[in-house]
Amino acid sequence: MKKIFYLITAFLFLFPADIRGQVVDRIAAVVNNEIITLSEMEEAGARFFHQVKESSIPSEREEKLRRARAEILNQLIENKLLDQEIKKRKVEVSEREVDAAIDDILKQNRMTMNDLKMALAKEGTSYSVYRSHIRDDLGKMRLINRDIKSKIVLNEEDLRKFYQENIKEYTDPLEVKVQQIFLPIPQETAEEKIRAIHKEAESLLTRARQGEDFAQLARDHSRSPEASAGGVLGFFKHKELLPELEEAAFKLKVGEISDLVRRPQGFHILRVLDRKGGEPKPFAEVQNRIREAKMQEEVEKKFKDWMQSLRAKAYVETRL
Repeated sequence: MKKIFYLITAFLFLFPADIRGQVVDRIAAVVNNEIITLSEMEEAGARFFHQVKESSIPSEREEKLRRARAEILNQLIENKLLDQEIKKRKVEVSEREVDAAIDDILKQNRMTMNDLKMALAKEGTSYSVYRSHIRDDLGKMRLINRDIKSKIVLNEEDLRKFYQENIKEYTDPLEVKVQQIFLPIPQETAEEKIRAIHKEAESLLTRARQGEDFAQLARDHSRSPEASAGGVLGFFKHKELLPELEEAAFKLKVGEISDLVRRPQGFHILRVLDRKGGEPKPFAEVQNRIREAKMQEEVEKKFKDWMQSLRAKAYVETRL
């Protein structure tokens, strides 16, 4: 519901139209017995239109702006229909509920009331107008809850199907904790010296595989910064290690030691200390998250159908 709430809110921070006493610039749409003016639409979509202008090439700009204006106008029409339905159904929101919603917004954004009022002032909006917008949005959420969310029933079969269809979302990336012994090959080293380093590396590999303490071998023989910590490099996901090291490390089970890995910079011996992720979390562990995600999906789908039904019963005329 928060997603729909924010979608609605994004387009509603405009002052209520009071046609009396104002020069009517142009009517953009008629919704039953109320109008939406062109200036309202331009104000509501000002930032969006600016982004479209800035991101479009000249030859495409006008067409993209036309589509953007149609999108904003459609949002304003839906908002007007929701406002009218709230009045018709006499949906009420108390001052206490408005206070609670604003407190929640302050907590989520780590703001004080003074911060909020200063931000509103910069936008040219008063706190009382802001409270009015929050009240309207809460009314819309209440109406949507009553007419849509309360009628959705999710059973375990639905949730398990959603789990399987979105299994990647419930699977943490595979990570391996790597320990290494590294013997570098200095630049311009003679072949004879390289062969000696290779022989030393093979000897260390044999000793490690025969059961000698890998961490101690790293402390005594490895020549890299992590040697003093027993050669522990830490956890790595795919593509976070050098390709040659990744290929060797991700094949290993916990406790296994790699073959000798030769790179231009030297010889590596890898050992995997731990593996985590890579497998989907059990359904029972993520069931509540799945229920929320599936409910959100169903609400959005039914909200579109509900709005189409509301619009079909209304008189809507666009004049762009």
